[in-house]
Amino acid sequence: MTNVLETSGKKLIVAQLGARKHYQEPLLFHRWGILDKFYTDFYSGHSFVANLLRYSSIYNRLPSFLKKSLDRYDPGLKNAKIIHFPKFGYQYVQSLKKASPEQASQIFVSGGQEFCQRILQRGLGKADTIYGFNSACLELFEYAKHKGIRCILDQTLADYSLVHQLLLSEEERWQEWSLTPFTVSKADLALMQREHREQDLADYIICGSDFVKDSLIARGVDANKVRVVPLGRLKDEKPIESKPTIQTPQERGGGLRILFIGSVGLRKGIPYLLEALRLIKGKIPFTCQIAGALEIKPERINEYSDVCNFLGRIPRSQVKDLYNWADVFVLPSICEGSAMVTYEALSVGLPIITTYNSGSIIRDGIDGFIVPSRNVEAIADRLVNIYVSGINLKGEVSNQEYLQSTLRYSENTLRQIIMGDVEAKSNNINFIANA
Repeated sequence: MTNVLETSGKKLIVAQLGARKHYQEPLLFHRWGILDKFYTDFYSGHSFVANLLRYSSIYNRLPSFLKKSLDRYDPGLKNAKIIHFPKFGYQYVQSLKKASPEQASQIFVSGGQEFCQRILQRGLGKADTIYGFNSACLELFEYAKHKGIRCILDQTLADYSLVHQLLLSEEERWQEWSLTPFTVSKADLALMQREHREQDLADYIICGSDFVKDSLIARGVDANKVRVVPLGRLKDEKPIESKPTIQTPQERGGGLRILFIGSVGLRKGIPYLLEALRLIKGKIPFTCQIAGALEIKPERINEYSDVCNFLGRIPRSQVKDLYNWADVFVLPSICEGSAMVTYEALSVGLPIITTYNSGSIIRDGIDGFIVPSRNVEAIADRLVNIYVSGINLKGEVSNQEYLQSTLRYSENTLRQIIMGDVEAKSNNINFIANA
């Protein structure tokens, strides 16, 4: 793949509030030679001091807040023109940390507005394309439309009309579970309306899965301008080594090792995993580790402590250890964009049990299983199946080869969209499964 587009001539601005997807899109655009400016809230940069602090002997001794700040960078963007607003970024993050769910939606709205205004004050220069992310690019798109500048929206989650519907349904089904039960507030509606306006203004919408695309079309978005581009970039340059499955968990002994990573709440479908563990208890031996911020009540955690270990938030280094430990990764999510943890699990060869709603790219029956959402029995059956039979990749493209093929295809699809050659290829990646 060439690093710079031969007929470039393009000048593209990326507006990204936060470190979404590990700076995947600005990295690609910079590599292709079309990134004019990259606007973000905070970027720690490539100074001598910052790089010194990133040495493992120093980094490992730093407080977590400083580590997170230093992680806001990527070496591939060293020579890119990056403009950030650190004071605004700090205030934005601190506000979200203290916010209730309703307050968070209001902060997303006001933060997105201020971010856009700061960019407009700096100016768009001679850019012919703006690439923005949902909830943080409306004012940019409104301005760009008057200037004849093309607008591309990266929609990282399903449309809020569907998100609200699904979460309200889960709260009704699992009452007395959430620490802060979800309700649709005026701020939530304002955020939804903001995103709808962004979708309507966009010339193209990039989304990570068919699940997201379906939600947009159901909302009334023109299907012709929605493109599925599953780009799940892994942050670590050196991926965790994949271990070939020589024995099934049953043959190896020691029980099935089950892993969940993500926020431990209703949106990720955690009750369905916990109930599935109850179903298989006594049928097969197993250990389950659940890592992530706890969003359910302590009494629920206590109730299921006999079938799993709740680890809470853990450092990135321990996440790697968990992937190496596990036999199977489970994410029974109710609503996602395209869950990054499934890309990570796929990269290390872990069988994955997940749902269509997670937006995962796994091949059902090859890399794992896609089960119906909200189906406890299906999760339990697949866990037993993996314990007894494992996953047989004989005669198939390996997990890592498939992942890399998918990412290459997605990069090419995104390049065609940016260059305006959107009809050159189909938007369907299913052919990769048969490669």
